Amino acid sequence: MRFPLLLPALAALVLAACGDVKNPNGMPDEPRASGQPQVLTSDVPDPDPATVGTEKAVMPADTSVAGAWVILEGSLRGHDAETFNQLIDPEYGLWLLEQVDGKPQITRVADVKNLLTQKEQPLFSLDKKLMDCPTPQVVERLPEPSCPAGTFAQKGCFNGPSTQFRAQDFWQTATLRQATRNQAQAAVGRCVRGVLQTTTGYQFHFSKSAGAGGRWRIVFIDLRGPCPK
Repeated sequence: MRFPLLLPALAALVLAACGDVKNPNGMPDEPRASGQPQVLTSDVPDPDPATVGTEKAVMPADTSVAGAWVILEGSLRGHDAETFNQLIDPEYGLWLLEQVDGKPQITRVADVKNLLTQKEQPLFSLDKKLMDCPTPQVVERLPEPSCPAGTFAQKGCFNGPSTQFRAQDFWQTATLRQATRNQAQAAVGRCVRGVLQTTTGYQFHFSKSAGAGGRWRIVFIDLRGPCPK
């Protein structure tokens, strides 16, 4: 009997049935996928309206006095009247405080595009006198000058409360243009914080709209200098 000769053939048949057959590269064959292949699409599904409604809107930059100052300074340096006008308090307007012949002169302004100071200079000529201070130092009280020298012990650009400005009493001698005294006093009362630059003594005072997201607006620009005469 030649049963031993049949064993190799039977072993080959068993291995073939188990599928352990090597491909020409010496690796097992990959199993064949069943069913139809999945097709990937590049289309992005539309966002869920309910989810979109919960997104927080980006707050405008002028919801902080520092942000409003950056916009104001940039508009002055860029002679950008349109941007500047958007910072003007829509209810109280913009007020320019200057010293003319030894007396305060207060002018109400609605549009700065063609605005001239009492020295017949465009308002945007201030760009030549502005200090480089994109981020004024926050203080509890704005520095005060030593008069009559007009110098400040602290030098720089400061952001502080408008308390001292509101307390000034220059109404008896002030000349008003385009407005009444009551209107001007109401605007002064709106001033909350101011930016002071010690090289010139110029002050820029801002109001704040009501509410947690209230926007800061420019109300008064005091160009009289540190010790008005």
